[in-house]
Amino acid sequence: MSATYTADFNLWIEQTAQLLRSHCWQEVDLEHLIEEVEGLGKSERRGIASQLTRLMLHLLKWQYQPQRRSDSWLDSITDSLDEDWLPEVSDI
Repeated sequence: MSATYTADFNLWIEQTAQLLRSHCWQEVDLEHLIEEVEGLGKSERRGIASQLTRLMLHLLKWQYQPQRRSDSWLDSITDSLDEDWLPEVSDI
């Protein structure tokens, strides 16, 4: 399985998913699976941080540069507030 990981990532994903579904724990490439799971978490955090940074910048610009307000800022703010990445107030 480890060789498949480096040679054909998509095939490795398919095989790993099948092994997990079949409960073939001993055959799973744990080292690479753990690496991928950890990477997903880091990627999610970076994505959320990026979205929050963009939202904060546009909110600050909207507040402190009213003469330069644009539809693109408003669209960005509105889109950010409508997206699923932002937790509901009741979830906090």
